[in-house]
Amino acid sequence: MRRTVFAAVLVGLVVIASLAPWAPPSAPAQGVDVYINVTGGGSKKLNIAIPTFTVVSGTDASGHAKMLAGAALHGLLVVRGERLEAEMRLYDLTSPNHALIASKKFDAGAPQARRLAHRISDEVVLQFTGEPGVADTKIAYVVGRPGAREILVADYDGAGAAPATRNGSINLMPVWSPDARSIAFTSFMNGYPDLFRMFPFEPQRPVQTLAAFSGINSSPAWSPDGRFLALTLSLHGNPEIYVLTVATGKLERLTRHAAIDTEPVWSPTGRQIAFVSDRAGQPRIHVMDADGTNVRQLTSGGFHTQPRWSPKGNIILYTQRQGTHDLWAIDASGANPRPITAGPGDNQGAAWAPDGRHLAFQSNRTGRWQLYFMLLDGSALTQIPLGVNDATSPTWSPRLP
Repeated sequence: MRRTVFAAVLVGLVVIASLAPWAPPSAPAQGVDVYINVTGGGSKKLNIAIPTFTVVSGTDASGHAKMLAGAALHGLLVVRGERLEAEMRLYDLTSPNHALIASKKFDAGAPQARRLAHRISDEVVLQFTGEPGVADTKIAYVVGRPGAREILVADYDGAGAAPATRNGSINLMPVWSPDARSIAFTSFMNGYPDLFRMFPFEPQRPVQTLAAFSGINSSPAWSPDGRFLALTLSLHGNPEIYVLTVATGKLERLTRHAAIDTEPVWSPTGRQIAFVSDRAGQPRIHVMDADGTNVRQLTSGGFHTQPRWSPKGNIILYTQRQGTHDLWAIDASGANPRPITAGPGDNQGAAWAPDGRHLAFQSNRTGRWQLYFMLLDGSALTQIPLGVNDATSPTWSPRLP
C-alpha cells in the first residue's frame, strides 16, 4: 500500500567564508512557500517545503534569489559581484531536533543561476532517492517543416532553447555523446544524408564530418565509452549496421543480410546492440552481440521500430505501429512486452533520462507534433513548452559535467 510521508525541508545557503554553527531562523522566510513532491525508489512520495530565498549578502539586482526559488530550492544566497556562493543545508523538520540530512557547497557565475538551482535540486533528489535528479540535463530536438529542419538545445524542461544548427538544411536524428559535450546527427547540408558531429557548448569548434559514404549515413548511436559510433550505411547497396571508431575512422560491418537492418542502440554495458530488421517479414526489434554475432529476435507480432535501451539495462523501449503509433516496453530478456502509451494520436521516438525513470517522446495528440515528459509507467504526463513549431526527435543528454 502506498505510504505518503511529509517532510518539510529548509535549506540554508550561507557564505562559505563565514560559516558558523547554524540554528533555524527565528523569523519566517519572506514570500510564499513552495511545496514539491519527490518520489523515492519505491512508491514512497515525499513532500518538500521550499521557502523563498533570502539574500544575506550582496545586492541581488538581477533577481537570482527568485530564479533559484522558482527552479528548485530556497535558502540564503550570497552575491559577490558576478559570482553566486551557497551552501545547501537540508533539514528534516519532521524529526524532533530538525536533523541535518545533507550539506553541500555550491558556487557559480551569475549567468548560471538557473543551473545552480538545478544542481541543488539534483542533490536533494539524491538525498531522498539515492540517485541524482535530472534537472541539470539538456534535451536536443528537431524543429521546422519538411525541407527545413534545425536542431535546438534546451534545458530539460524546455527553457533556454537555442539553435544548435543554422545551416538551413534538413538536420535529423540528434543523439548526445556520453560525455554530454557533443551531438551526432544526420544532415543534408552538403546535399546528401551524411553524418556529422557538433559541439553545442563550444560554438567556436567546427562541425566534424563522421561519415559521408555513398548512399545513406544515418541512425547514429554512441557506445557507452564514447569511442565508437554504431550507424546505418547503404555503402554496399542494402542498409546495414556498421561500427565506426571515432578517433581513427575505422569502419567495421556488423550485419550482412538481404533485409534492412537499421536503428542500432547500445546496451549500457556496451556488450550488445539492439536494432530494427525486417528479416522476419515486418520490422521487429533484434539484439546482437557488439561484434555482430549471436543475432536474436526480441519482439514479435507487430511493426516495431525505434528501440531505446534503458540506462539501467533492464528494459528496451520501442514504437509499435498498429493503426497509430504507441510506445511499448519489453524486458531486455525478451519477456513481458507491455504498452506505455495508448493514444491519443501517435506517440513515438522515446528518449530516456539518465535516471532511467523519466521519458521524453513526441506526440501529435493536440494536432501538431510536440514533446512530452512522463514517468516510465505512463504517469505524470507533461507537455514541454517549446513554442508553436513542430518539435520531434527528442534526445536527452547525460548529466552535465
